Amino acid sequence: MNLSNILDDIELERRRRLSGLLEPDPHALVLWARALAALPDDAERHRLAHAFRFAKEIKYRHVGLTSEIYFSHPLRVAALATLCAGTQDAAVGVLGVLHNVLEVSDVSLAELSATFGSGISDQIKTLTVDRAVQWDKVYKAGYYSKLMEGPLSIRVVKIFDKLDNLFLLGLNPDASAREKYLTEIEDFVLPMTIASVPGLTAYMLELIQNCHAVGFIEQPIAANLKVEI
Repeated sequence: MNLSNILDDIELERRRRLSGLLEPDPHALVLWARALAALPDDAERHRLAHAFRFAKEIKYRHVGLTSEIYFSHPLRVAALATLCAGTQDAAVGVLGVLHNVLEVSDVSLAELSATFGSGISDQIKTLTVDRAVQWDKVYKAGYYSKLMEGPLSIRVVKIFDKLDNLFLLGLNPDASAREKYLTEIEDFVLPMTIASVPGLTAYMLELIQNCHAVGFIEQPIAANLKVEI
C-alpha cells in the first residue's frame, strides 16, 4: 500500500475536513472516483455505485451539519477503506458508505438487510455503538472484541471511521473528552490497525501524537458549531 498516494500530510487533511464542515468536501468525491476505478470489474463497481446512490438519498441527522455535508464522512471512510485495504471486491466500500446509518438516519436494519443482504446489515449492527454506555470500559472492550472476531471489512471500516474523526477531534472543547477518545484509539484502534491494516500504522501513530499536541482547535467556525465525534 502506497499511503502517500492516498492520504496527504495531516495538516492538509485537517484543513480539508474543516472546510468540509461548511460545504460538502469535494476531495471526498475524488477519493470515491479512485476507489471505484480500483475495483477489478464492472460487477463490483456497480455494486459500490448502488450503495452510493442509496446512501446519498438518506436524510442524515447530525448536530451542526446538513445531510449533504455529513455525507462526505461516510464517503471518505468508504473510499479510504477501499483504497488502503487493497480489496478486490466492493464489500468494504459498501459497508463504509453505510456504516453509521442506524445511528444518524431513519433507515432500519430490515431495510438494509433487504437491500444489501444480512452480511452487510449484521456488520452495520455490530459497528453501531450504544451511546448510553459508550465510555463503559467493559462495554467498550466487548465491542472491540466483537469487531476483532468479525470479517476484515468490519475492522477496516472502523479504523478509517476513527481516523477520519481524529482530524476534527480538536473541535471538542472538553479536554477530558478528547483524552478519553484518544485513549480508546490507543487501547483498541491502534492495535487493530497494526493487525489489520499494518501499512497505516505509522500514519495513525503520527495522527494520534498530533492530536495530543494540537489540543483544542480555536477557529471562528468552532465557536458556532458543535461537532459530535
